[in-house]
Amino acid sequence: MEPEKIKQQLMEASQGLLMMSETDAPFEFYYHEKPKEEEFTGEIMVEWDGKPSGTRVQELALEDFLNRMINPHAEADQAAKEAAPRFKHLLQKLNELLQNPKAYKISDVNMPVYLIGKTPAGDYAGLKTLVVET
Repeated sequence: MEPEKIKQQLMEASQGLLMMSETDAPFEFYYHEKPKEEEFTGEIMVEWDGKPSGTRVQELALEDFLNRMINPHAEADQAAKEAAPRFKHLLQKLNELLQNPKAYKISDVNMPVYLIGKTPAGDYAGLKTLVVET
């Protein structure tokens, strides 16, 4: 599948959704040609994000990262409860379009988060957002 088609489908699935944290951030499309290295690692993601080598990166299963949005607490506000099915759809779309998609949280407080996986062509694509944790 062409990157533009992946972009279109992911942007449709994420339209209007905000990543819930101490700041609610939108999603944007992310694409990068396949790395020279054989195996994709979190360190490659750090490099692609422009952070210095050795910056902390946490690799998570998409289901674990999106769990709070897909299964909001009973005390969650109505907007979070209404967004849950849309986050489930987004998770399904990421798994449908990409091979082995994962979440990569980079840094400590203001964390860029990449929800990416391998495209059929061997490149990497997905969504980028921001999570603020203090």
